[in-house]
Amino acid sequence: MIRDGLRLLGLILISLLLFTGCGATHGAYYISPNPYSPIRTVAVLPIYNATNDVGGAELIRKQVYGEFVYRHYTVMPLEDSDRLLREKMGITLGGQLGYTTPQAVAKALGVDGLVYGYLLNFDDIITGVYNVKEVRAGFKLIEGTTGDVLWARGAGVKSFYVGGKAGTALTLLKEIGSGSEVPSGMKGISDIPGLDRWYIIRVIPLRKLEEAAVLSIGEEIITSIFRAHLKFETNALLRRILRALPAGPGNRPRASG
Repeated sequence: MIRDGLRLLGLILISLLLFTGCGATHGAYYISPNPYSPIRTVAVLPIYNATNDVGGAELIRKQVYGEFVYRHYTVMPLEDSDRLLREKMGITLGGQLGYTTPQAVAKALGVDGLVYGYLLNFDDIITGVYNVKEVRAGFKLIEGTTGDVLWARGAGVKSFYVGGKAGTALTLLKEIGSGSEVPSGMKGISDIPGLDRWYIIRVIPLRKLEEAAVLSIGEEIITSIFRAHLKFETNALLRRILRALPAGPGNRPRASG
């Protein structure tokens, strides 16, 4: 059991090191600026968090902020946008954004575009036989003057730790055949495609039930050290969502005509 436990801890550690070391979701590829972009300055707004995990929403918001910076937008610092939303509009939570218009928010912040985010799942369930980690979110980029949605995308990802080959097969069969409803009460979420799709990103079979206990303890220790709760799943999700995000204009002058 000790050898099996060390094997699992090694897998967990390698996964977390790989994905916490990458940091940004874009990886190593370069994205060219788009001088024709109608949006130059953006604010990444507080995420509408439908989960009980406050840290997950903040982690995702910071990574999305970094991605927009990488893609040649001028992004308002999060603390500045939070302060202005609080002082000018009395908004402190993402769920409150649905009670006003994008035009009003953009005017208050003085930006061209707004990034709205929705976090639907941020779960880590370790039961022994069926162990699942899942993250589901969606984002959209809105033009601040017109309120038009220029880009939107959502998805969900899952990792599984299951007992034996039979457990693996049953788990995959169950998950591939199951859908997931999108909450209808969340204002603004209907603009985002892909939120009803789940993607399985890794399946690790457990040969013994005792390995589940080792897995749970090991991930708790490593998560505490690296502050990387569901970081593997979060990065995989954001890579999938943001890969088609259009680039901003960077420092180049706007094209005329």
